[in-house]
Amino acid sequence: MFGYVQANLNDLSEKEQARYHAAYCGLCRALGQRHGLSTRMALTYDLTFLALFLSSLYEPEEQTGTTRCVVHPCKAHPYLVTEYTEYAADMTVALTYHKCLDDWQDDKNAAKKAFAAWLRPKYREVKKLWPQQCRIIEGCLQQLTVLERDNVQDPDAAAACFGRLMECLFLYREDRWSAPLRQLGYGLGRYIYLVDAALDLEEDRKKGRYNPLSQLAVTPQTIRPTLMSILGEAADGFEELPLVQDVHLLRNILYSGLWVTYNRQMQKEKKVQE
Repeated sequence: MFGYVQANLNDLSEKEQARYHAAYCGLCRALGQRHGLSTRMALTYDLTFLALFLSSLYEPEEQTGTTRCVVHPCKAHPYLVTEYTEYAADMTVALTYHKCLDDWQDDKNAAKKAFAAWLRPKYREVKKLWPQQCRIIEGCLQQLTVLERDNVQDPDAAAACFGRLMECLFLYREDRWSAPLRQLGYGLGRYIYLVDAALDLEEDRKKGRYNPLSQLAVTPQTIRPTLMSILGEAADGFEELPLVQDVHLLRNILYSGLWVTYNRQMQKEKKVQE
């Protein structure tokens, strides 16, 4: 379900692209140091956004440098790490653990079951550090499981569950920014869930898989206004925050990058129809 929160690299300067990739490499580095090298397979740009965003809001000290890794053994590349990178690494483990369990339950994917078993002790460590976030993640995913099991055709209910899940990730702490943080996270979660459901709609209908949009007269094209409205609400929360560092990069992700996957699939379908 993740993979939507990314930058539109075509609209970033070289400096911004370098900063973005350094944050991504920093998250990869934090995953390896905190939870073991194999957890780097769970690396996503979605949680890179979380690390950059929280670092912009709270302005912590940054650790920068260059390093080599298994993926890039020959050429050193820059990395950027803050305390929020470490938090994003912990949340990556939590989300990946539950995603693997879900894949096992849905598709009986043995590899995902094995990876979940390997991640289990690491998730327990994360749960000790972040009990509230993990409790909310578990509760929201359990609610989604019930909706899927009962074949509840209510996209708002399903999207709200994922909205609450994403909302909790942005609440690193309760402070004066909690309300706009909740609004941003909740909107992002609803968007991610609904755009994923919309883009998978045709395949889910063919395979008889659960999709809360499957019995509605909608298509990926006709749901776009709804998606725009949801992101508009998330953006209202974003714009209330006193962000300065990386604000253009963060806006690029929120206003443009979130549409990259959607627009790419729409272009593919248009070419097929032509």
